[in-house]
Amino acid sequence: MLSKDVVRTRLQRYNTSDGDMYRDHPLGTAAVLVPLLYRDDTLHVLLTVRSTEVRSHKGEVCFPGGKTDPEDKDSTHTALREAEEEINLKPEDVDVLAKISPVPSKAGILVTPVIGFIPDGFQPTPNTSEVSDVFTMPLENFLRAEGHTSKNITWKGLSSQMDYFEYEDNGTTYVTWGFTAAVAMMAATLIYERTPDFEVKTAVGSYAKYLSDRRSKLIATRNSSKM
Repeated sequence: MLSKDVVRTRLQRYNTSDGDMYRDHPLGTAAVLVPLLYRDDTLHVLLTVRSTEVRSHKGEVCFPGGKTDPEDKDSTHTALREAEEEINLKPEDVDVLAKISPVPSKAGILVTPVIGFIPDGFQPTPNTSEVSDVFTMPLENFLRAEGHTSKNITWKGLSSQMDYFEYEDNGTTYVTWGFTAAVAMMAATLIYERTPDFEVKTAVGSYAKYLSDRRSKLIATRNSSKM
């Protein structure tokens, strides 16, 4: 089991305020909260299912989050405000660990992932106009081949790989894919410091390879210093 201290230390290496530099980005900015908690001594991530009443991403698995409001102080403020609005998670109950570099959504919006611990016993109260369901799943599942499938897609003339993660919780099967899956994979890669068990042809795969190569060089340096 990874302790909270280990998770905190690993994530803080990648903490950045990059996302707050782009508030004037012409396509807009947003932030999502990646809420971590422990269930049965296993690190889980909390996810929501979008309501069918929202204008976009109806019924999709997402992180709590949304577009930046002019009154928001920074991306952390955006993520925490949206989480409170969507699932009644109080900002003071979130132990923010890190903000990682913004990720462009399919629409071009720059989205900053804000990663933090929430209370293990947190009981969400979904705002049903936005959220139809809430569940948790082990974060490491986003690095495992079991439950993972992928397919090649073409978007605006560019080829890419779309990753899907299937998970059953309390008799309901959830499928996480697209942007949310990519962010979850990035968070898992940073926290577990390992590459996925499957081939990844997206930026996540390049990032995972970078971490693996850097770790190999670090081990080699340590070994040579012992000689």
